[in-house]
Amino acid sequence: MSIIGIDLGSSATKMINMSEEGQILNTLILNRTNAKKAIDFFIDDKKIDKQKISKIVLTGVRKNEIEENIYNIDTIKVDEFIAIGTGGLYLSNKKEGLVVSIGTGTAFVKAENKNFEHIGGTGIGGGTLLNLCKKIGDISSFNEINESILKGKLDNIDLTIQDVSMQEIKTLPKDTTSANFGKLNEKATRDDIIKGIANMIIETIGMMAVFATQKEEKKDIIVIGNVATMPYTSTVLKKIEKLHNVKFIIPKYAEFATAIGAIKSVK
Repeated sequence: MSIIGIDLGSSATKMINMSEEGQILNTLILNRTNAKKAIDFFIDDKKIDKQKISKIVLTGVRKNEIEENIYNIDTIKVDEFIAIGTGGLYLSNKKEGLVVSIGTGTAFVKAENKNFEHIGGTGIGGGTLLNLCKKIGDISSFNEINESILKGKLDNIDLTIQDVSMQEIKTLPKDTTSANFGKLNEKATRDDIIKGIANMIIETIGMMAVFATQKEEKKDIIVIGNVATMPYTSTVLKKIEKLHNVKFIIPKYAEFATAIGAIKSVK
């Protein structure tokens, strides 16, 4: 038997099929669409046997689009912050930490065993990144953003410490950002600007996570969501790690962490 977990977000639907033993069998991400249609497509596309589904677990801001059992299968709804915290801890194999869920916006959930507290968030997230890149760079997907980042340079975009101070600052490496887009000039290419947008958003979320852990003994920050899987996200967060006493963890299947957390919270 298997379980289906579905994260019905504001801009995407993330679905995962897991065995009751925890093995991941199938995954799928769709742009926002009708919840029932998305589930139907997932079942058909992955050729999942409905007779072998023991339960369907829903989470996310749109979970209430479904009002009854699906296919007469026990259908359960899970609070999104519980799913975020559970999924983050499960995938990172941690007992506690700050789970940062970068969706359309970003949520910060303090997770400790079975206790989960939503401590805040920001409207800056994947929606910010994708839509700014669409408007400014005519880019329509995260894959295109990743390709653009590889070609882009920040030299014509951001002011760094070495740009503003002739003296060495022991606590700040020379390439530390002093002002995002503070050096934007006519030499900046489309790819430079795209990289600058990504850098600004990831740095902002990373630093908010650092501030959220200032009074905590444990400094593990578990980052989940689509943006977490971007190669450049890891690059930026590693730089922040070196400046602050924290540890960023981006687990495998980070983009499906909330759907997985929904499943694990009801098992």
